[in-house]
Amino acid sequence: MLLDAPTLAAVALLALGAAIVGGMGGFGTGVILAAALVPVIGVKALVPVMAVAGVIINAGRFWFYRASLERRPLGVVLAAALPFLVLGTWLYSVLDARAVGTILGVAVIASVPLRRALKRKAAHLGTTGLALGAGVFGFASGVATGTGVILVSLLLSTGLSGPAVLATDAIASIVLDLCKAALFQRFDLLDAQAFFTGVVIGVASIPGSAIAAWLVTRLGARLHVLFMETLIVVGGASMLWHSWR
Repeated sequence: MLLDAPTLAAVALLALGAAIVGGMGGFGTGVILAAALVPVIGVKALVPVMAVAGVIINAGRFWFYRASLERRPLGVVLAAALPFLVLGTWLYSVLDARAVGTILGVAVIASVPLRRALKRKAAHLGTTGLALGAGVFGFASGVATGTGVILVSLLLSTGLSGPAVLATDAIASIVLDLCKAALFQRFDLLDAQAFFTGVVIGVASIPGSAIAAWLVTRLGARLHVLFMETLIVVGGASMLWHSWR
């Protein structure tokens, strides 16, 4: 097994907690999980495991918002992102563990100022701008995790509403994660043990997402964005430390 039974149970519990925290704060579930998983499964196994988990996590979200799916921007995103996803995944497969850990750590930390910059700019994107941004998103998704903030920001900049963004982002992420999982299996980075670990994480996160939705609806609970950003930066620094120690 990639993880022994007690560790796997602890990771499942962590996935539930991360889904609650990320669901209440609006972002950060994948980053929290990534930072916690690096010390126990290593950096090379991280993105393949999270690709499997991401399919399940996003499937539940898509089902809830499926009526709001916008097919045209989805088509643009997939057409532009998939070729660069293949390139990014190949690059991930040939890099050593230290290089992968450095990329992951830097990408996670950079997601904080990137999210702020994209939110502040709030420019309206047309089809060309969305395609260019989706290409960057596809490449980043192949070599790192926690890159969802890029796609969400792009979709918001096209003028989509909240539910439409959630539905379109979810189904695009499912397609990319399925392709990533297939590519990682082709590159011998996703074996049965890693696949099972990803499934456990994904399934464990579903109740957490439901709890977060209940808390936000019933109690108006919401974590402060600054707290989430601090958590993300600490997680990225942890990845860098584990890669270079």
